[in-house]
Amino acid sequence: MKWQRIWLSVLIALAGLLSGLTVAYAAMPDGLPIAPYFKTGTFTGSSNSATLVPNAAGEKETVQLTNAANQLGTIWADKDAYYFELNHDQKASMWMYFDNKGGSAGDGMAFVLQNDTRGTAAVSRTKLTNVPAAGETLGVWGSPDEYTSESPSVVSSQAIQNSWALEFDTFVNNQFPGSYIDKSSDFDYFINYVTDKKTESPHIASNYPAQSGTYSRRYNANQYYTVMFHKGILNPALSNGAWHHVTLKYTAPSSYPGTGKMTYAFDDKDATTGLATAATTTATVDINTSNVDPQNTGKAMWGFTGSTGQSFETNQVVFEQIPGLVDASATASLYDRTEDNVQVPANGMIMGGDRLLLQYNLTYNAGRKAWDNVQAAMTIPDNLTVTSGKVTYADGTQATVDLSSYQPGDKQLNATLPKGLSMENKTATISLYATAANPATNTAVGMTTSKFSAPLGIATADLGGFSIVHSAVNLTAQVTSGNAVNVLPGKTTTVTGTAALKGATSNAQFTLHPTLNGQDLAPATFDSQKQSDGSFTGQFSYQPLASDLHLGENKLTLYVSDAAGNSSPDVTVTINVAGILSYANVPKTVTFADTQLTGTSQQIGRQGDWNLLVNDARGSGSKWQLTARLSKPMTAINQPATQLDGDLQYRASTATSPVTIGTTAVPVATHTTTSNDETTNATSWGADAGMLLHVNSSAVSGTYTGEITWNLANAPS
Repeated sequence: MKWQRIWLSVLIALAGLLSGLTVAYAAMPDGLPIAPYFKTGTFTGSSNSATLVPNAAGEKETVQLTNAANQLGTIWADKDAYYFELNHDQKASMWMYFDNKGGSAGDGMAFVLQNDTRGTAAVSRTKLTNVPAAGETLGVWGSPDEYTSESPSVVSSQAIQNSWALEFDTFVNNQFPGSYIDKSSDFDYFINYVTDKKTESPHIASNYPAQSGTYSRRYNANQYYTVMFHKGILNPALSNGAWHHVTLKYTAPSSYPGTGKMTYAFDDKDATTGLATAATTTATVDINTSNVDPQNTGKAMWGFTGSTGQSFETNQVVFEQIPGLVDASATASLYDRTEDNVQVPANGMIMGGDRLLLQYNLTYNAGRKAWDNVQAAMTIPDNLTVTSGKVTYADGTQATVDLSSYQPGDKQLNATLPKGLSMENKTATISLYATAANPATNTAVGMTTSKFSAPLGIATADLGGFSIVHSAVNLTAQVTSGNAVNVLPGKTTTVTGTAALKGATSNAQFTLHPTLNGQDLAPATFDSQKQSDGSFTGQFSYQPLASDLHLGENKLTLYVSDAAGNSSPDVTVTINVAGILSYANVPKTVTFADTQLTGTSQQIGRQGDWNLLVNDARGSGSKWQLTARLSKPMTAINQPATQLDGDLQYRASTATSPVTIGTTAVPVATHTTTSNDETTNATSWGADAGMLLHVNSSAVSGTYTGEITWNLANAPS
């Protein structure tokens, strides 16, 4: 029975561990691919526990530094390609997971900047045995394994050299030195700051691992021990089963070398929703670049180290933005188009049925690489339906957002940005035009987060919540002039209609809101009259500018609002600008070259003006065909009864056989227009192609005339 009880307790512990990891994998946030950017540390003397781990679905990847007792893991970004620039502002962001072990977790992780000559082999090592040091060192701090009166410089010499580290310490090393001194577990003993006991709980803090001033040798019970001075201490919960978001913002010194500043923010995003949180804790510390970059190269290798002792945890990191490559940010705003495009503040109100603009502003702040292949996953707030969208870049170019896979009611709209962002083209504005529903009661809409992901960086944008006020009235609009209109180029049309409002006690004026081809135009007001049944009606008239209409189909969308902010459903008018196909020039007389007959069959070429010009104003892609037929035969002027012994012929090219042109029409030119208004010479044939005159050997000399009838058709047959 004793063995059964022991075995059962092991099973229970194992089950608890697996359950925690399952939750972690399921909740793993989206991140960047790991393999292209990072290398596991190459230190010798013990194995490196760092590995890449996919989530349960195999869709995401995380760096796992430790997951068992007595482990040491390091991982480094490639210094040649993905270095940290100490002489320029930098930004890094990531998600970190410290398991769900509370006070029994150990020991944690550290973010490290370093110029140790060992490169990826850099790790803290013990003095006595010269093996990689784990436990409270986290693989980066000096190892206090000597208990004599040696200088703190001995401890610092065993750290990663030329470095700065930000530790996420899950195990409190503050045991009273007398009985635990042999366990090298006294870095966090509160005498560190005498009265400041912030290190007596799990904490985040920073300092220089290889500087002797980071450590202090103290004496107790006839032995020496080492405490570590912590800078920028934060005391959030770490090993609580949650993914924690961390953002590092480095401000470079004004002149290099010098003293920069590092600001680190913990829990600045919620892992479940992606929203910014109010529970963010931050600290800012100085970084003396000479301590990290003594050669003044302006660069540092960066990465993570982590370790465990007898206490352990699963330590994982998901990267969101890699410093130096792409520093990108995004913001989201909501505008009420019905209310003169006023911006809706967080917790603001809109009216049911209002037309809205969801605007996402993406900014490339800095970097060495372009932010390419950005995949936008925009969360659509409840009770909003997107009707159209566009992307506008800093260079002025625009693209339409593809809504083919979007359905009203979808919670997310996905789109791929057609162009990347860089220092030459720094911004992209995604504009989504939407209509608010009119719920039966006033309805609160929660905050949303949208994500913009690319292989070199991920940015998120939060949109504040708002309320939709129920509209209790019935406002409608209809067009009386027809929902489809044809106009000629350079012309316009007048759209007329009526609006009716029921359920309101007063209304003096309506406002007409026109949108042409997705572009909002200036609204116009018109009066309403109260009817015997208590309703209000009005008539509107709207004429778009001819210059705003393009060839082909134009979509004019109209809706009406009242003085209280209520609005009608959309009505749509299709305005088709159909250009005409016409002759721009037809020569009255065309001639063939004067030729001396030789008594053999001959081919006679054209001479003079044969420029038959066709104007096509129907738009790019339209097609036309020109045909010719001989409507009067070639007859001698001085002998009207004598016809030319020969034929009028058409040859498409010198490689084709000629076709005789008689009383049946023969195609002599076809064309596809490449612009919205194009003039083309239909008779620009080669010298030995096109329309030619063939005479037989028995032809009689003379001057002959005939008549050619041209026919221009709007498409090839």
